[in-house]
Amino acid sequence: MDLSGRWEFSFDRDLNGQLVPTTLAHEVIFIMLDEHNFVGRLVFPPDDPSRFTGRLTTTSQGTLFSLYQVNEQSGYQALYIGKLEPSSAADARVAGIFSDLAGPDGDFRLKRIR
Repeated sequence: MDLSGRWEFSFDRDLNGQLVPTTLAHEVIFIMLDEHNFVGRLVFPPDDPSRFTGRLTTTSQGTLFSLYQVNEQSGYQALYIGKLEPSSAADARVAGIFSDLAGPDGDFRLKRIR
């Protein structure tokens, strides 16, 4: 699946499978490098220089999504692991969990912006 494009990126630190309704969304742009690998950067907030590298792994049972975030200025790092939810490419969504060194683990969601 081609993940290239803009995505709404939401996360919280309540590891319970749901996002808090008041979660503030960020915006990230991904570019596929090949069938499995992609890179990205934050578009909003514009002052966050974080860079992302990711990989899709697909089998007959579905597609796993892994994403590594690093902000070289602050030293922040995070690892996101999720599942690509079955849908059309235009309505693509990813849901999963993340871990970082800044606080407790949490949930994240990505939703393609049309």
